[in-house]
Amino acid sequence: MRYEIAAIRFDTVNRTLTSSTDSIRLEPKPYLLLQTLIAANGNVVSRDKLIAEVWQGRVVTESAINKAVSTLRQYMNKLDGKTEYIETIPTLGYRLIPAVTSHTPATINKTSSRIVPLLGASLLITSVCAFVAYQLMQPAQNNKPLAPQKLTSQSGIELQLSSAPQYKSFSYLHPTNTQQLELWLNHSKQHRKLFSGNISAQALSSDAKHIAYIDDDNGCTVKQFDITQVQHMTLFPCQPIENIKLIWGANPHEIIYRKRTNIHSGYGLYRFDLNTKQHIQLTLPPTSGNLRGDHLFSLSTTRDQLAAARYLGEDKHELTVYDYPSMSVKSTVKLPYNLTALTWSASGQSIYFSAGSSIYRADIKSSKVELLHKLTAPIESLVLQDSNETLLFNQYKLTSLIHLFDVSEQTFSPLVDNQALNRLPRANQMPRVWYISDHGAHSALWSMDTETQQHTQVDLAHIFNFQRYQLNNDASKILFEYQDAIYQFAINSQKTTQLIGSELKPYVANYSQDNNEIIYSSERSGSWQLWSLNLITNQHQQLTTQGGYSGYKLNNVLYFTKFTQPGIWQLEDGQESVVMTDVPVRNWLNWRLRDNALYYEKDKSIWRFDLKTKQEKLYFTPPQRFIGQFDILQNGDVVFSELKQSSGELWQLTVKN
Repeated sequence: MRYEIAAIRFDTVNRTLTSSTDSIRLEPKPYLLLQTLIAANGNVVSRDKLIAEVWQGRVVTESAINKAVSTLRQYMNKLDGKTEYIETIPTLGYRLIPAVTSHTPATINKTSSRIVPLLGASLLITSVCAFVAYQLMQPAQNNKPLAPQKLTSQSGIELQLSSAPQYKSFSYLHPTNTQQLELWLNHSKQHRKLFSGNISAQALSSDAKHIAYIDDDNGCTVKQFDITQVQHMTLFPCQPIENIKLIWGANPHEIIYRKRTNIHSGYGLYRFDLNTKQHIQLTLPPTSGNLRGDHLFSLSTTRDQLAAARYLGEDKHELTVYDYPSMSVKSTVKLPYNLTALTWSASGQSIYFSAGSSIYRADIKSSKVELLHKLTAPIESLVLQDSNETLLFNQYKLTSLIHLFDVSEQTFSPLVDNQALNRLPRANQMPRVWYISDHGAHSALWSMDTETQQHTQVDLAHIFNFQRYQLNNDASKILFEYQDAIYQFAINSQKTTQLIGSELKPYVANYSQDNNEIIYSSERSGSWQLWSLNLITNQHQQLTTQGGYSGYKLNNVLYFTKFTQPGIWQLEDGQESVVMTDVPVRNWLNWRLRDNALYYEKDKSIWRFDLKTKQEKLYFTPPQRFIGQFDILQNGDVVFSELKQSSGELWQLTVKN
């Protein structure tokens, strides 16, 4: 049986949801859930009914039902983000909103079954090729599954792959427990360690004779290592804040690298000539507010062309292909993905890129994107290993736990400890703690009852990734940013409401001392300033004029950080003054206002500044793997995230043309 549900087709035989551009195969629970909703014919389906139909009457938790509903919503939203498909009816259950049309497929003979797919494929190819470069590229289905092969299984993780495809060589970094990184080379299928050091980036030359790398000892220096002569040579100085990443140019006498001028600007691309020692700027960094800019880039080894990926926003990238070295633009296309790595094909006619745990291929001429393989863990690096279209990539798995620090007892105790990435803990008071985790099928917002040890996934209509969110004073509502807009989620009613649209360019939002006011940042005036929104009158008011990024109010005094200046500031009766001067800029968001005190990260510890006595003191020192994410409870206890040992391997994937 096949059903038409708004813009989505549901095939019960193949258990697939299909749109005009994509298809998703359903797991058993979402599949049975959708069938049950369809059978209800638009009526509300109670949770008891779902338990009877989907779980065959077995005892299940509320979180299991929420997870199944959330997963199905995410799949349908991915295929058609314009339509609301599943409605939550508080205290009653769920119902399918769009009308459903059923189709029973007709019986066809063997000859027609061969002709129809061929005709459909022909029409599909024709329509895809008609896409112009500025259109969003959607992935096609790869019908022949590819089989990756594991290359390494060292403890820890391998990072920052770089390759010389013509010589079937590649290099990579391997972190150690001593906070040093080892530089390894694979040549003729033999791995060998070259040297260790405080290395933050590396690149293998196209002739496999040299490696350019960043030495972070005593500052920052770009150096060259001669593999044959085992010699190091300094190329040029740099600053750690520039966060340089590099590749070799079209010949062994030039290096292409990205850098930023300060922490507030995005990356631009540059070229360094080893013979003349000259630096040439290739691309302009983006305007203010884009902190990534041209952060991914790759040079074709067979054609004179350079590809650069510019970050535009959440799940938005712009891919530009340049003639090299003239840097004239050949084509530009916008991609609805969050790119993590990219590399050219051996022919130079297509580009491979990774987004999350998936690998795609983009054809330059037709703008067609093909999903090649979906893996089980995120990808950090992706390079071409040889001229036979063999890709080399690394998968990594980051895990973290959430701790509670009891201030009175001076003790640590784990709250969330599993094989998932658990981040951004939030809590006002026990027993409820909130956090983001990829423990389930997707990254999502979770809550935990510390008394019952029960973990519950919040039933939101979209995947909740690393998104800034905040609780109101009584923890009955959650404020969060999604797709450049600000939303409020009411916990009891399970209702989500948009409060600030993307046209106002909002980002960081916090509840004020009064739950009826929101303090948020926006760059709609050309620079980051703080604004307030009165939730009763729906009136917006600009609060700062000299910069503001994250703010809280206490007794009509605004305390805030700035995007371009270190410190914590205050605004009282229209007069601005600095409260703390030595709070680093990187802690724009890693601070809290709680009970007449400011809490902030400094020197890898949490400090407390008393607003009454004007005294600063060390509050507590977290473990070494503290990642800067914390919250202060009303009783002064601290919840925080701590990174666990990373793991990952190198893999190769031979692409079939």
